[in-house]
Amino acid sequence: MNDKRYKGKPPRTDGWEQISEIEQDVRWRLFVRQNADTDWLTVKVVAAGRARGKANYWIGWNGKRFSQQTDTFLLMQQRPELLHKVEQMLDAYALI
Repeated sequence: MNDKRYKGKPPRTDGWEQISEIEQDVRWRLFVRQNADTDWLTVKVVAAGRARGKANYWIGWNGKRFSQQTDTFLLMQQRPELLHKVEQMLDAYALI
């Protein structure tokens, strides 16, 4: 991971809900948006402030697994603990 720091950008459109914050190397905010035409949730993981390497991740979640997107693989490789926490938060969100 490079040393450059990037700024997290929360979603700006309607329909997003912040469901959690996760403390790691920085504080991460977890946003979700329901999709009317699919069972998949759109998920955005955003650094609150600046993070090394990458500060915004777009992933999908169907209630059982993450989508096979580039950002999912980047989280697996670069921040596996964060991905694990995101999974826990999404599991808990599904119970609500």
